[in-house]
Amino acid sequence: MNAKINYLKKKASAKGKYLLMLMILPITFSCLDDEGPSSAYEPTAYVSFYNGTNESSDIQIEVDSTVYDRKSFDFGEFIDYWYFYTGERNFSFVDNDSDQSLLDTAVNLDVEKAYSFFLTESNDEYTTLFIEDSLETPVNGKALIRLVHLAADGPEVDLYQRNNEDAVLESLSFLEFTDFVNVDIGETDFILKASSDNQNELVRLNDIHLREGRIYTVVIRGKLGADSNSAEALRLQLIRNYPNY
Repeated sequence: MNAKINYLKKKASAKGKYLLMLMILPITFSCLDDEGPSSAYEPTAYVSFYNGTNESSDIQIEVDSTVYDRKSFDFGEFIDYWYFYTGERNFSFVDNDSDQSLLDTAVNLDVEKAYSFFLTESNDEYTTLFIEDSLETPVNGKALIRLVHLAADGPEVDLYQRNNEDAVLESLSFLEFTDFVNVDIGETDFILKASSDNQNELVRLNDIHLREGRIYTVVIRGKLGADSNSAEALRLQLIRNYPNY
């Protein structure tokens, strides 16, 4: 797996002014265009998007200067896999009010690969985590989950399920993610704890139902230091990945 992390200062900049690049972690990606594949075969890839920023205005997604027709892409929203043409593609995340780019990045999309963009922010920078998704079929009687850490002020964490003493996923820091792992299905809670303190909960997601054969991403979003009743509070969010391409 391949992953790419990109940074851009939070202040909006002119479109295309900055080309993002930074560190490479394990994971890869791919993407296609907004109208889906035509009747004639076109090599395609698939890309999903998650907005973990607190940007006050809507974010518009552009690829190679093509605007994707979405009514909104707000904090906590997930856009399921779209088709994209393969090769090097230039993605821009644009403030819809000012028409200024918040962050630009170039990625390479391979044929029949699936990718995910996760947007977040740290201090005065916008950041994207770009991941190649390894979407396999869960084993019989199980579901697949992975964990993505988008809370900039959050510690290294472990994820637990209700009534399990051992962590399902562990030792995850900001802008890191795990592979998909098989877990028990049915009604459960997810509990997040600091890796350095397994006695106290940071946050919990109660009464979720994991279904057999499905694939999920658990996102750590928000801020540890925010008021627990605010929109920016530390939260766990469960997203279902739909590999229906």
